[in-house]
Amino acid sequence: MTKTHYERLSALDAHFLDLEDEGVHMHVAVVLLCDAEPLTLEDGRLDVESIRGFIESRLFALPRYRQRLARIPLERHPIWVDDASFNIQYHVRHVGLPRPGDERQLKRLASNLFSQALDPDKPPWELVFVEGLDDDRFALIAKAAAPSRSEVAGDE
Repeated sequence: MTKTHYERLSALDAHFLDLEDEGVHMHVAVVLLCDAEPLTLEDGRLDVESIRGFIESRLFALPRYRQRLARIPLERHPIWVDDASFNIQYHVRHVGLPRPGDERQLKRLASNLFSQALDPDKPPWELVFVEGLDDDRFALIAKAAAPSRSEVAGDE
């Protein structure tokens, strides 16, 4: 019989999970504006494959980002389990605004993304790289489950 490794959610994380429903998403999100020049290809497009590769190469330092939520049978307490079907392409995405994109368009896109719940069957985080902004910029829109204080402090 194969032994599965899992970790229980903290009481605070379990409470946040219980609060979530179709109208209330308990994730945190941010929009960052960045200079595109250092990360562009010769044709002016953002080098998303290199960015994605770098992020994937660093995930060993954040094992939680390769885990998804599950529940213990009968007891139904939420737990973290390794996601055997983890796909970096799902978590690190790329979109473009019609050039030159402005902050109003970016805010609409971010609002749309923030209004969608994180997929409960995948590790609860998403990064969306948005190219095409004016002034040779790109945006990073990040969304993740709100971490417990112990995860932020590294006390797990």
